[in-house]
Amino acid sequence: MNASASRPLDPVAERAIDWLVRLGSGNATAGDRTAFDAWLAADPRHQHAWRTISGLLDQPIAALKEAETRLPGQRRAARLALTAPERRKALRNSAAALLLLGLGGYALDRQQSLTALTADLRTTTGERREVRLADGSTLVLNARSAVDIEFSAQTRLLRLREGEILIHTAPDPARPLIVHTAHGQARALGTRFAVRRQDGHSELAVLEHRVQLTAVNGAQRTFDAGMSARFGPAGIEPLSDPAAARAAWADGQLDVRDRPLGEVIDALRPYKRGYLRVSPQAAGLRVFGVFPLDDPDAALLSLAETQPIAIRRYGPLLTLVEHRSENE
Repeated sequence: MNASASRPLDPVAERAIDWLVRLGSGNATAGDRTAFDAWLAADPRHQHAWRTISGLLDQPIAALKEAETRLPGQRRAARLALTAPERRKALRNSAAALLLLGLGGYALDRQQSLTALTADLRTTTGERREVRLADGSTLVLNARSAVDIEFSAQTRLLRLREGEILIHTAPDPARPLIVHTAHGQARALGTRFAVRRQDGHSELAVLEHRVQLTAVNGAQRTFDAGMSARFGPAGIEPLSDPAAARAAWADGQLDVRDRPLGEVIDALRPYKRGYLRVSPQAAGLRVFGVFPLDDPDAALLSLAETQPIAIRRYGPLLTLVEHRSENE
């Protein structure tokens, strides 16, 4: 088994965090930067530690910038937390503290998405929720999902802000039910289907009857039960995965059939309260299997038994998934 227990950072990683604090404080001198360059070039382990620690910031900073538009002051709080002297000691104790102290609102965002606080319906990390809508339709929200409901005399519109939903449509010939995302819309043709929103595209899985897809570029196509598809700016692309596998999350399962590990980690993130990062080399590994969503740590252990990966935990809030060769 390649998973490791929670452990403190080694001295090289601690030094990388020290450099991160110093260079990000706003008070770094030219001498500091020269000394950092020398430290970085002195040992390949220094470069690896710097890539790992600084790489942790990539995703949270994007989330923080987006959160700033809804909760002004988050970025200022993050900057103050990063440079406060009393926090620097805590920062060196674990990389998990880096997420808490260096990014201000990120820890809160891992419990409840900050961008979804004003949604009509939303779920927190690790939570699935089933709701009966006013028209009699049944809506299931995956973990960390958010949707707005706009019903009128002419239409029934669900705006998926983030995450994933499964809808069992109640019949209403006078009012079509439409799920809208930033990448297009799915119109129910008397059906049960799931829609997932991601950064660059959305995905559809049709479980019953048919769904008409319209992408933002105007492309349109109808999909029958059992089919799945991706849609977005590039148009509509049928997927090989059966729809039932892509909608297995509603039953608490992650059904993976020859998909990259990066996608598997993406599916586990809404169920894990800490920051879960996968290296680019590990992300390309192909995965088969069924994993428990409600116990993401058990899912990671299963992956470590069948894939050439190492799972490294730094306290309760940080888990790194790396290809085993990266640590040889």
